[in-house]
Amino acid sequence: MNVIGIIIMGLSLLFIKRTLQHEREIYGEVELIHSEIKDYAIAMGDILNDFYELTESNLDRIENLDIDNSIMDIEPDRNDGGEEQDMSSIFIDSDRESPDLQQALYDDIISLSKIGLSNEEIAKKVNRGIREVEIIIKIWGDRRS
Repeated sequence: MNVIGIIIMGLSLLFIKRTLQHEREIYGEVELIHSEIKDYAIAMGDILNDFYELTESNLDRIENLDIDNSIMDIEPDRNDGGEEQDMSSIFIDSDRESPDLQQALYDDIISLSKIGLSNEEIAKKVNRGIREVEIIIKIWGDRRS
C-alpha cells in the first residue's frame, strides 16, 4: 500500500508541475497582450494629439480667412489732394458696434447655443465666423450659466 501511495504522490507532483507550466505560459501571453495594449494606447494618444493640433491649426487658418474676408478692398483711393484713403475706413462697420449691440449679439449666440444649435448654424444665423462664435460661447457661456 505504501508503494501505491508513493506512485499516486509522484503522479500528483507531475500533474501539478504540468499545470504550473501551463499557467506560466498563459501568464506570459497575458503579459504580452498587456504590453501591446499599452503600446496601442500610447500610439492612440499620439494620434489624438496630432489630430487636435491639426484641427487647431486649421481653425486658426479659417479664422484668418474670416478676418481677411472681413477687410474690404484696400486699394488706395486718391483724393483731389493726392492723399491716401483713411485706414480706419477699410474695416467693416461691425467692428464699431455699440456695446449694447455687442451684448445683444452675445446673448443671441448663447441662447441659440442653449437650444442646441451647432456652432456652424449659429454662425450662419448671426452672420459671424465659426471661430468667433466658439470663442463667445466659451467666454460668455460660462459666465451666464
